[in-house]
Amino acid sequence: MKWFAVLGLAAVFSAQAAPEMCFTKAGQDFGIDPRLLMAHSIQESRMRNNALNTKSSGGTHDVCNMQINSSHFNQLKSFNITRERLLKDPCICIYTGAWIEARNFRQYGRNWDSVGMYNTGPSPKLIKQRREYASIIKSIYRVLIARDEVYAEMSQQNKKTPAPESFLSADVNSVSK
Repeated sequence: MKWFAVLGLAAVFSAQAAPEMCFTKAGQDFGIDPRLLMAHSIQESRMRNNALNTKSSGGTHDVCNMQINSSHFNQLKSFNITRERLLKDPCICIYTGAWIEARNFRQYGRNWDSVGMYNTGPSPKLIKQRREYASIIKSIYRVLIARDEVYAEMSQQNKKTPAPESFLSADVNSVSK
C-alpha cells in the first residue's frame, strides 16, 4: 500500500515538473523569460491543458493551457501542429505560445503592449483591453519572480544552517571527549 502512495506522489510531481521544464526550454529557445510564459498560462487557463474557450470574438476559439487561438491554426499546419496536438501535448502548447509571443516581440518590440497583444492582437481599437491584459500578466509575472527570489533566499539560508545530523554529531563528539 505504501508503494501506491509513493508512486502516486511521483506521478503528481513528474506531471507538474514536465510542464515547468517545457516553460524553461521554450523560454530559452525563444529568448523569453519562462515566468512570462507561465504567467500567460496561469491567466489564460490556470495552466490546464484541456482548457477550451469557444466564445472568442470573430467565431474563433482558443485551446490548451496557453489558449492558442484558432486563427493561428493555418500557420501552425506547416509545423505539423494541430488543434488535437495542442490539446494532447502541453509542451507543444507552451512552445506555440512562446512562438506567438516571440513573433509579437519581433514585430512590435519587447514591451508590455506586445505582451498584451498575445490576448488581443495588434488592433488599435483594443488598446484598452490590451493594456488591461498586460497589467494582469505583469502582476502574475511579478509574483512568480518574487516566488523565485524567496526560494533562492531559503535555499541560501539552508546552505548556511547545518543539517540536524551535524548538531547531533557535534553533541555526541563533545560528550565523548
